[in-house]
Amino acid sequence: MARLALLAFIWGWSFLFIKVAVEGMTPTTVAGLRIALGAVVLLAWCRAKGLRVPRDASSLRHFAVVAVMGNALPFTMLAWGEQRITSNLTAVLNASTPLFAAVFGAAVLGERLRSPAVAGLLVGLSGVGVAAGVGGSDLAGSSLAGGLASVLAGACYGYSFTYMKAHLLHLPPEVAAAGQLSVGAVLLAPFAALTTATSGIDLAAHRVLAVVLLGAVGTGCAYVLSYRVVADLGPTTASLVTYLIPVVAVAVGVVLLDEAFHLRVLAGGALIVVGIALVHGRLRLPGGTRPAPVGT
Repeated sequence: MARLALLAFIWGWSFLFIKVAVEGMTPTTVAGLRIALGAVVLLAWCRAKGLRVPRDASSLRHFAVVAVMGNALPFTMLAWGEQRITSNLTAVLNASTPLFAAVFGAAVLGERLRSPAVAGLLVGLSGVGVAAGVGGSDLAGSSLAGGLASVLAGACYGYSFTYMKAHLLHLPPEVAAAGQLSVGAVLLAPFAALTTATSGIDLAAHRVLAVVLLGAVGTGCAYVLSYRVVADLGPTTASLVTYLIPVVAVAVGVVLLDEAFHLRVLAGGALIVVGIALVHGRLRLPGGTRPAPVGT
């Protein structure tokens, strides 16, 4: 669980970095640079440890699927969405990932998804909404298209968690992540170049810093953690990291952007803990037995 918390902390900052970067770059450029920088970090790490990234047709095919569904599409959609809605609302809507991961895990991997686990996912998701302060005024000023992009990004992540579990966990985490990001960088590069040529780019220092941190730390380092979490806990449980991310995003806003602190953060956090406990089978439901963890 410590790795899950660390991953949430790293990715919680990512929404702020995306918001800053996309003000001067196209969504595909932000996504492309993020993936490329992450790939550089991971390839350097693999080389330093003497690890080799496989280049056979089967591995490249698996890398391509995860790169598209877990990187290129969701990274682009999140950046595009943050041009239209707030970073906090983006984080909340993207927290639909565990629901999609649960569905894909049951459909593709045959994981057992009992009703208490479903209840836990819904409770956790409601906690995310409370913590991030989703309300009428927030939604009223938002773009429906931007919100839909964030939810679709969650669906992509949910599928990628499941695909990783089925096809890439035989590789060391660093190798799998390096292969995934390298293929993703190649696939997205032409689109990033085209949109940059047509729409321009503003490389202000703070935007460059945001992209570097987003790519090197939020992607390169975080994806090693992500693979390890999936290997240890399974795709559905690993995707619970998205419940914690908005809490981190709100905290970052309070500290760095002088946003007001609301008690809803504490209330939402309590709901998130209850949701995670239900999914992990660590909480006994009233009038029932302790549920078994998802995926057993």
